[in-house]
Amino acid sequence: MGSEEIALDGYLDEEIVPGDHGASARFRLIVSPTDERADEMVMPCSVDDLAVAAAVLGDLEPGDQLWVTGHIRLPRTPDEPMWLAVTDLELLQPVPQPDSTGAVPAVLER
Repeated sequence: MGSEEIALDGYLDEEIVPGDHGASARFRLIVSPTDERADEMVMPCSVDDLAVAAAVLGDLEPGDQLWVTGHIRLPRTPDEPMWLAVTDLELLQPVPQPDSTGAVPAVLER
């Protein structure tokens, strides 16, 4: 029985871990289904597609807002994590960059 593909949007967390020879990557997506910070969750994600992994490793920065699609992988044992096997990824909004004075433009808190 296969799992249905789901779509989530969220913010790229701090750590991006490359896999073998840059052909895969692991990262965490901070997802908040509501505007309440208490509803936020961290979704571990993995990418095994070479092009998507290259985008994660080379083009994205922590804080970027992403739209990801993929399949939830449930743990088979109590010590395994749940994660999203990402099949596609889109950059919705890059993290704001400092201007020439070093100031970061004001943004609303997620």
